Amino acid sequence: MGFKFQAVVYPLLLVALVGCTSQPDFDAVYTRLNIPSLETGGAIPDPEEAVVLTVSGQIGAANKDQSIIMDIPTIESVGLVEYTVEDPFEKEQRTFSGVLMKDLLELWKVSPDATVLTVTALNDYQIDVPLDLVRDYPVMFALKQDKEYMTPDYRGPAMLVFPNKHYKFELETDSYWAWQIKTIAVK
Repeated sequence: MGFKFQAVVYPLLLVALVGCTSQPDFDAVYTRLNIPSLETGGAIPDPEEAVVLTVSGQIGAANKDQSIIMDIPTIESVGLVEYTVEDPFEKEQRTFSGVLMKDLLELWKVSPDATVLTVTALNDYQIDVPLDLVRDYPVMFALKQDKEYMTPDYRGPAMLVFPNKHYKFELETDSYWAWQIKTIAVK
């Protein structure tokens, strides 16, 4: 009798566990807006416009000394995506456009030993973002909010956006929504 009970309950439990996934497919969160023209393995071109991002640290790619400098067209050439989430600060639904951090990490050839991104804003505010968060989730390096480029007097030139509408994070991610990003140090 005990054996039958286990045989009946176990499949039901297994079905319940398999059917109760709270994490969407990574690629289902965003809409791809263009096809990437700059891919991993290729040379990162020198900026033709104003530099908006400098990346240093544990990276395997460079286009200026031991770092990477990027303008908006170069960043966008990695492949634009878009998704809508609730802005945790404005408490409104906003649509953000930019590139996936995962794609940037691949382009920059970030060391597998790296664990943190130190993000620095235009006003020198710094936050350490766990690298696993931006590797494992479709975190966006956003350049636009509601179809408009973000300007430095608001949140631009770029900010990190977390897909809080789609995932329940173990960590509180609101503090990682860094904006006015000027540098990223990979550690």
